[in-house]
Amino acid sequence: MIEPQYIATPAAGAWDNTILEPLAELNFEVLDTLAGAAGSLSWRWRALSDDARARLAHCPFLLVDLGAAQPQLWSKLPRVSVHEPQPVSALLAQRGPLPTPLLRRVLLFAWHLARANRLAARITLGMSGPCAALVTACRFADLEALAEQRPAWIRPRWHDRPEVWQAWLGAAAEESPRGLENLQLWGLQMLAADVLGRRA
Repeated sequence: MIEPQYIATPAAGAWDNTILEPLAELNFEVLDTLAGAAGSLSWRWRALSDDARARLAHCPFLLVDLGAAQPQLWSKLPRVSVHEPQPVSALLAQRGPLPTPLLRRVLLFAWHLARANRLAARITLGMSGPCAALVTACRFADLEALAEQRPAWIRPRWHDRPEVWQAWLGAAAEESPRGLENLQLWGLQMLAADVLGRRA
């Protein structure tokens, strides 16, 4: 796997492979899942070399939007004591594009990062301070309920902007890292703007 040497470190001592490697692993799973479900994205993803796929997955932020800047969502989690399963028809109606096992891993990563490295959570997840407090207060059972009962809440980042994904895939295929670096900076700016905009 390619080491993410082309990614600038936002804060010394707070941004290293202990964050970037699991982040890249999750991003790769997300991209692979999307490629299996989308027409044009599918063939573009499959056409990428292994190196290009690794470059794309080694993004400095999670390619999943889990509402990390929206405390109003996290304050209304489906808290559980005795968990009654929902009818299958209700679950199918809510189903998002990401499978439940991947949602669990995404949520556990967010929970761990919010507890262990609040700065990294703000950067990689676009997590606001109020959301970080709510996420760290979650029990494992709460995260499990969220993955099972509200799967459509957690979606690929910019899921409604296919042109963004086309640009990502095109930039990853290029030999020069400049285009991908620019898109990564743009993505970080969008995450920051989302956090600041919701704070206003």
